[in-house]
Amino acid sequence: MRAAGTLVCRGGWNVKRTFTFAVLVLLFLLSAQTGLFAAPKRISLVMDGSDESLPGCFNNVCAEGLKRAQARFGAKRLQTYFYNALNDRGKRLPMLRKAASGSDIVVIASEGYNNYLASVVKEFPSCLFVTLDENNAEGVAKVVFREEEGGFLAGVLAALMTERVKITGINSEKVVGIIMGKNDAVAGRFRSGFTAGVWYVSPEVRVLSDYTGDFTARDRAAAIALDMSKKGADVIFLPCGEAALGAVYEAERAGFYTIAADSELEKKYPDSVLTSVVKRTGYVIYRMAEEYVAGRINTDKVRKIGMSLGIAEDCIDISTWTREAKNSIPREVRTAVEDADDKIKNGLIRIREIESSSIKGGK
Repeated sequence: MRAAGTLVCRGGWNVKRTFTFAVLVLLFLLSAQTGLFAAPKRISLVMDGSDESLPGCFNNVCAEGLKRAQARFGAKRLQTYFYNALNDRGKRLPMLRKAASGSDIVVIASEGYNNYLASVVKEFPSCLFVTLDENNAEGVAKVVFREEEGGFLAGVLAALMTERVKITGINSEKVVGIIMGKNDAVAGRFRSGFTAGVWYVSPEVRVLSDYTGDFTARDRAAAIALDMSKKGADVIFLPCGEAALGAVYEAERAGFYTIAADSELEKKYPDSVLTSVVKRTGYVIYRMAEEYVAGRINTDKVRKIGMSLGIAEDCIDISTWTREAKNSIPREVRTAVEDADDKIKNGLIRIREIESSSIKGGK
């Protein structure tokens, strides 16, 4: 039975369990209410890499969160702006400045802007900058997702599936893989969690890992996935952005399985995607906008607070078992993944970082 006053999100947000609103409220803190005739709040989302119009990519998930807030509050209460450098390094600094000059809050969805934060923050001291990952700039708020927790669940699923040789597409070798985008802190957390989850099930399962180097490099992801498949990997985790689609297409052709990230690709590619690890970034951005419009963000205090969000806050998780996932994944495997999920939520499983050199099978 759910406690009174809780909210369960359905549909596009597909939150698996009740979202712990208290966490965000505590982190953003209460401030004075907005006036009756206050000017519209202004929030910008600054991105890089994939075009945000591409369904399911990380930038799309982020943008949809802010668009949902815009639709709810209307232009008289909230004005939203979207900027995307699309991997053009020359556009990053002027784009960040432009966003800051016309906004109260700038949400930064790419670490590609981090090198410019220190100078731009000094130039626009009244603007609140929030990064969706770690940053080293003084006075910049950060939202850090515990990707290792979602990676752990993907690892548990991959290891359990690779042992079920009676399933079409699963071979006799105990090998799984993970393909990441760039070799950064987020990839490190995904890799550590995935490897720990695999070994939690069976230390005998070999883990292959590699990077596309670019979150839009579909051909590169496809080539890596095919190579891993030839080495025995029959389940490959894909926290590599838009590039993952290349591996998904290759999996459909070659007959192995993948675990997607960011959005539930199993709905569109049920033959090659088992399920997905979902970071609910869009929902966090929506809640941030909601709190700001309601006048419940004290920007001076927020700058000093780092937000860590994971399974316990329902902000990262294996996606709700869709009809497609249930058709592909045996019930006992889903039950085991759910058990690991509960143990992480209750602090019974804690994941430490694993050096890439310690991963058996390596790259």
